Amino acid sequence: MKPIYDQRYSGDYRTYLSGYEIARWEAVEHFISRVMALGSAKKALDYGAGSGLHVALWEKVFPQAELHFCDISSVAMENFRAKYPHYADHYSLVRENQANLNGNMFDVIVSIEVMEHVEQLYSYLRDVYRLLKPGGRFVWTAPCGNSFSIEHIFGAITGKIEPTNEGYRRWKWEEPTHLRRLKSREINELLQKYGFCDVRFRFRAHFFSFFCTYLPTQRLKWLRERLMTLDYRLFRRFPNAASMIGSARKPEVQQQIIYPHEQPIELPQLKHL
Repeated sequence: MKPIYDQRYSGDYRTYLSGYEIARWEAVEHFISRVMALGSAKKALDYGAGSGLHVALWEKVFPQAELHFCDISSVAMENFRAKYPHYADHYSLVRENQANLNGNMFDVIVSIEVMEHVEQLYSYLRDVYRLLKPGGRFVWTAPCGNSFSIEHIFGAITGKIEPTNEGYRRWKWEEPTHLRRLKSREINELLQKYGFCDVRFRFRAHFFSFFCTYLPTQRLKWLRERLMTLDYRLFRRFPNAASMIGSARKPEVQQQIIYPHEQPIELPQLKHL
């Protein structure tokens, strides 16, 4: 994966917010500030920060926090440091499925659209758990594979849902680095398996986001951006969605976790896009 993202970040990949990302930004802000009330966090980590698309959001929702960032891409790190020199010493690389950071450091770890990309999902979840302080919160967003979203219905009718080597599913029209599309039930089970508790969800991209992909991009850009925010505003408690926001807690008192024998999944060869 690293060569792919180094190549992408050599261009303008994830430099500007697009319509659906504006809708996600608004939903994440509400979820962190209003639903989970995490604004008093003292130390927060953006796991999968890229070149810093969400720095302004973290500064807003974690006004008291010391912010840290990490990613697998060294090119993204250099771009980030050039753009945000005051955070240059707070950016770390993820190597061999582990961030170059000490454990039990963070009150909150946020991870935006990362869960569907990581090659070893269990290593990613274990590293997030390792980095959180006892009682700390993990907040993520990811594509959602729950039944009866507009995307799920469209994919089922057109035969564009395919199984993955891990036993999950993905939509055939997604980019190759989207390795899986999990259901909220599956994420809940995985998180509990790796020691987390108190898992909560909100949902977005029910109808308007799908519909807006067919509106003219430039001429109706402002309308697309506003309509895409309606899914979360109106339907965030309804699980039949194509995207989700979630939170889980690392228990204050941790029990010993006995992980099952896990072998890396052989993944298909990915194109460098």
